[in-house]
Amino acid sequence: MTAFLRRIARTRHGPIGLAILLVLLVVAICARWIAPYDPKAQVGTSLLPPSSAHLMGTDNIGRDLFSLVLVGTRASLAIGISSAFAALLIGGTVGVLAGYFRGVAEAALMRLTELFQILPVIVVVLFAIALFGANFWLLIGAVALAIWPLEARVIYGQFVQLREREFVAAAIVADLPTSHIILREILPNALPPVIVQVALDASLAILIESGLGFLGLSDANTVSWGQLLFTAQDFLDSAWWMSVFPGAAICLAVVGFNMLADGLNEVVNPRAVRGAVGLPA
Repeated sequence: MTAFLRRIARTRHGPIGLAILLVLLVVAICARWIAPYDPKAQVGTSLLPPSSAHLMGTDNIGRDLFSLVLVGTRASLAIGISSAFAALLIGGTVGVLAGYFRGVAEAALMRLTELFQILPVIVVVLFAIALFGANFWLLIGAVALAIWPLEARVIYGQFVQLREREFVAAAIVADLPTSHIILREILPNALPPVIVQVALDASLAILIESGLGFLGLSDANTVSWGQLLFTAQDFLDSAWWMSVFPGAAICLAVVGFNMLADGLNEVVNPRAVRGAVGLPA
């Protein structure tokens, strides 16, 4: 792990993305202690602009916006990261089965993946929320349901390539169990590009959650950046800070995940990166 982090530190954007996400992670864990005020309490006059007493101003009911943004980091990051890993679990299973067994299984599973891919993401999420509600955990499942085809396509592509390699043929000839061939021979070699996709999916999940919050479809009992944007809609002219600061937090998280993904891609696929920037491979 230490060696891997060192390799990321030598990339162009990886260290910046990693630093941003580490700061956000610390904020998410320690938000209750860092926040200067109780995020749910009225601590001042409503719609106060940013000042030394309230760094990001107050919202429409007098809550400290800085405290709300800090506490909202927890929910937004939790949804982004959890949805990405849930999508990895679903899409990974589909991609592994389709890429290894081929034939009818491949055709059926990839048609299912394509069906979910052509559906607009927001429609899939809205349908899931309409059926099951806007519960925090169900929201994670709904976002994962929308993005799992991305993981499935990446893992499927890797398995299709690796399935024909000599070491897999040798394992089949040696009569090793199918589970051993999939989990011990192919999967470790397929993971590098998948890790990059997980980082990209986390940023996409945060954007989806923020969009749902903006539409008023997030969990009303959980403070998140998207929920803060929903509240700010009616005060765009009179209280710009209510939308700017939650929006900036969303942008920061998305940039962090994308920079980390870029660094990870440079680590796992350095030849492609060198070729892209015109350097000798």
